[in-house]
Amino acid sequence: MDKDNNNKDVDIIKNIKKDVLKSVILSIFDEDGPTPVVCWPIDMDEGARLIISMKTISLLMGDSTYQDSYETDGINYFGIIPFPDIKLNGLTYFFLIPDTMARGNAKAATITILVDEDNKTFFYENMKYLRVIIDRTATKIQNFSNINKYKEIMDLLREELNEFINELKDPFSSKRNIKIVFAGLDKAGKTSFLHGVKKRYSEIIKTLPTKGVNRYEENLINEENSKIILWDLGGQKIYLERYLEQRKIYLYNIDLLFFFIDIQQTGRLEESLSLFKRIINSLLEFNEYPPIVVCLNKFDPDLKESIEINENINYLTEKIKSLSDKFFVKIFTTSIFVHWSLINAYSFGLRQLSPNRDLFRHQLKRFAKKTGTDALLLINESGIILSSYAKNQISEKVFEISAPYFQTLYKTFKEFKLLKKDFIVTFGLTDDSKKLIFKKIKVVKYNLYLLLLLDDQIIIEKIENNLPDLTTNLVELINTYI
Repeated sequence: MDKDNNNKDVDIIKNIKKDVLKSVILSIFDEDGPTPVVCWPIDMDEGARLIISMKTISLLMGDSTYQDSYETDGINYFGIIPFPDIKLNGLTYFFLIPDTMARGNAKAATITILVDEDNKTFFYENMKYLRVIIDRTATKIQNFSNINKYKEIMDLLREELNEFINELKDPFSSKRNIKIVFAGLDKAGKTSFLHGVKKRYSEIIKTLPTKGVNRYEENLINEENSKIILWDLGGQKIYLERYLEQRKIYLYNIDLLFFFIDIQQTGRLEESLSLFKRIINSLLEFNEYPPIVVCLNKFDPDLKESIEINENINYLTEKIKSLSDKFFVKIFTTSIFVHWSLINAYSFGLRQLSPNRDLFRHQLKRFAKKTGTDALLLINESGIILSSYAKNQISEKVFEISAPYFQTLYKTFKEFKLLKKDFIVTFGLTDDSKKLIFKKIKVVKYNLYLLLLLDDQIIIEKIENNLPDLTTNLVELINTYI
């Protein structure tokens, strides 16, 4: 009897897995506009097909993604897009198919795989594998222009996806569980960094060395979709050895790694690099390749001209790059006395967790082009930079430094009822000076802020006219940010 029940359970699980994938669609922007060229299942409602094709291509293509260029490489975006009208969620990949007869010598296309909206965590949990599978399919499609060949390639994609799903122990869970690890030697400033990001300055003064592991929960955008847990690993030798020995607990299944080095402790730089190497080797052992943010910490304002400190930074930068050449690593100089340096590093790391990070940047880039804006920041109420776009590094640096001050200024003006509209505008001393605008926008239930840097005359009307389109597109993306 028990054996029969076990067999029934296995059959139920197999049927559940078989039912995960609801649809696979290849859409191409042709003479008739966004068109579902290949669709499975073949009996899918035609209206639903069109909704998916139009939404994925129009949201990602913009006004001139490829029309002004004759390049197809490098123009691609992944994103998770909801389709509430048909109760599905889609993982979409936007790319270009070479076509000498099309404008810009290319046609816009999307591959979309869809699951029930209740099962969207399937995308989050398996994103890095799904991206590889879909990207490989898109590359095959780019080499052909035959509809029958497209059908054959998409059938192979569906087979590969089903094989992948059947190998999973649990194809979906109620929430995406995200693990962020903070590592480094003792006194490197890991805990103080976290307090600084949250502006808990009184806690920094009372901070004692972390004993073992402290865990914190981070709430960024939509807590319904994901649970973000920060693991602050103690840096004292006794704890270092423990989590390296038990690395299958502490260093396994990491989604994001922050590594801290105290650049003022010249005598411990090699010790820090040794720890970094051991962590890298552990990740390689597990075949894990999370994005890594390295904070060269305690780069305090009064040390910027220090020859020794700058030599330490250059030395560490070269060593870190050589030790982690198989990983995506971003290096920041940080200090608790420069709040934006903490926010910048922390925000960058969190953005790597978003499957829609490229789509957010794409939306800001479109808005910048329409409004003549040099640079844009999208910030949440906690001051975290959700996305950014800048024409050049100078503009990017200027307004990243300005963002926290403008947010504080905005809240002060609002508190004392000095704002007639949700705008703060600064004017330069001359007509050709850069102008900064700080604007509050409402996206679904979230209060977000835009910081805009403009080179020419400020045209508030142009910004206001284009904000509804930006906000509408952000609504489509914000609930799947993380």
